[in-house]
Amino acid sequence: MMSTNPKIHSPTSNAFARGIALKKMYELGRKDFDSENFSGLKLSCCKLPAINLTSSDLRDADLDLTDLSGADLRGANLERSSLSFTNLSNADLSNANLSGVNLGGADLSGAILRGAILKNANLRGANLSNAHLEFADMQETDLTGANCFSCNLSYSNLKKSNLTEANLNNANLRKSDLTDAVLEGTGLNNANLEGVNLPNITEQTL
Repeated sequence: MMSTNPKIHSPTSNAFARGIALKKMYELGRKDFDSENFSGLKLSCCKLPAINLTSSDLRDADLDLTDLSGADLRGANLERSSLSFTNLSNADLSNANLSGVNLGGADLSGAILRGAILKNANLRGANLSNAHLEFADMQETDLTGANCFSCNLSYSNLKKSNLTEANLNNANLRKSDLTDAVLEGTGLNNANLEGVNLPNITEQTL
């Protein structure tokens, strides 16, 4: 017979408990959590600046409205996680897996995302000013209204991405691939477009 004991913890309550445990360890002075398994973690609205989560598993995690400024997330797996309105300014996400991630309204100013995978990610309204996205895979990424002022997108893959009303003024798009991208109302003043692949873009403003 299946137990109906109310004390049995659900996956959701376990996710909250793990989040609280991480927060408490951080507040006690631990900043190094590299290569840990935090998949499904629920830890929204917390302050964790400069935390080290290198190569950690954060798939399907809830990190909305969390302060991760200056965090080390190199090689971390954040696939399908939610980081809406999260502070990731000056964080290092080099080679991180951000496929399908919700970064709507997030602050990624000055962040390093070289070689990161951002396929199908939601970056609507995100702040990517002065961010480093060289060689990033951003296929079908939604960057509607994003602030990408002076960011480096050289050699990035932006195929089928949506850049409607995005600010790419002063951005470096050298050798990037914008095949089938949507550029309706996109700001490109003083952008570096050397060697950009532009076939079949929608509503190009060049």
